[in-house]
Amino acid sequence: MTITEIKDILIGGSGRTAIVKKNILGSLVIKGISILTSLLLVPMTLGYVSAEIYGVWLTISSILHWLTYMDIGFTLGLKNRLNECLARKDYEKGKSLVSTTYAIMFAIFVPMSAVLIAVSPCIDWCRLLNVNASNQEVILKTMQVLFLFIALQMIVNVFVTVVAAYQKTALSSLFAVIGQICSLCIIGMMTVFVKPSLLYLAFAYSMMPIVIVLTASVIYFRSSMKEVAPSLKAINLSYIKDLWGLGIKFFIIQLQMIVLYQATNILISHIAGPESVTQYNISYKLLNVVVMVYSIILNPLWPAFTDAHAKQDYAWMKRTYRKMQQIYILLCAMVTLVVVLSPQLIRLWVRDMVEVPLVLTICIAIYTLIHCWVSLQAILINGTGKVKLQSRVIVIGLMLHIPISLFLGQYIGIFGVVVSMSVINIIYASVFTTQIRRILSNTATGIWNE
Repeated sequence: MTITEIKDILIGGSGRTAIVKKNILGSLVIKGISILTSLLLVPMTLGYVSAEIYGVWLTISSILHWLTYMDIGFTLGLKNRLNECLARKDYEKGKSLVSTTYAIMFAIFVPMSAVLIAVSPCIDWCRLLNVNASNQEVILKTMQVLFLFIALQMIVNVFVTVVAAYQKTALSSLFAVIGQICSLCIIGMMTVFVKPSLLYLAFAYSMMPIVIVLTASVIYFRSSMKEVAPSLKAINLSYIKDLWGLGIKFFIIQLQMIVLYQATNILISHIAGPESVTQYNISYKLLNVVVMVYSIILNPLWPAFTDAHAKQDYAWMKRTYRKMQQIYILLCAMVTLVVVLSPQLIRLWVRDMVEVPLVLTICIAIYTLIHCWVSLQAILINGTGKVKLQSRVIVIGLMLHIPISLFLGQYIGIFGVVVSMSVINIIYASVFTTQIRRILSNTATGIWNE
């Protein structure tokens, strides 16, 4: 096989397919570094703080991650709308959409951060997280610092959405990886020179990603993306309705992400304690190595499907969907292999610092496979913008997850939370699979096509 033939396989095809392949190849390299960095961060962090404090940090991170969904879907609405503008080369509207989204993020997160910092002393954090009361002061300071960082992160991360709208998903992933590497270096130095501290750990994890994205946005908005660079003059409040119309549907989808996924650490901590949170996350992160590779392939499909659906290119969408189903079968085999090797891999990874039951890894693997199938259907549906049904079905997950988890947790502990997530994802899978197949066959009508 010649170099030209290899190149054709890797990045050949139609213009849209070539862009997707380039993003996948670029993301594989970037995510490979991200996976390695993420894996190194776990034992390094456990070497800096105890398993209990690490569990507290993971739980706090989950609470803070909830706030990132409070953009009410505006950034995801921006991704679709800006992608459409770029396809039409309507840079003037694109610039207004970007500028307006920045203004919205500032208006939402600056006041919210100020209010949260003010009321946080009224919350009994130790009771909420099921930890010793002596940790109240340090947890309070940590939360207040993180509330500020979240506001800054949400404002600067509009740039990441802009990059994704340009169908440069590999590039949008690069910024987070650089931030991770910087955090890894800082924590490495802290293990030698700084005494264990939850507050310092929060600074190490949260500050650098903001600095990296802010720096990148200044560079790109002055060069290759200057046609949509934000400005005060370009803010057009009339576009809020346009962004909101699509964004509110994405917000409902995001809201279930908060309850179904980000609430997991809180529920586990409440049911079984922070050390169980560490066990869960060790197993989840191990399996997530495979999932991240799958996500690398999925992510470029969102803007690509937006473009294909706008041009009514159903043949391309069908071919791509069939290929993704084949890749999913390979994913199942890889997850199974990881489960079989997990006792040895975990021992090699974190040594004897944390012990993870094999049955927990199996339960998480089952949930992971169901969730990955749901993700495939959902990201293609999101690309078409037909998310009304998805936003309604997801309300079921919002209502059921916490009650089911708490009920099952009384009898099977941490496993009750994982079983609850699996059951709800099965419901999603059945509905989303039906919808995307109707869309691709151009037979979707009524709510299936809204």
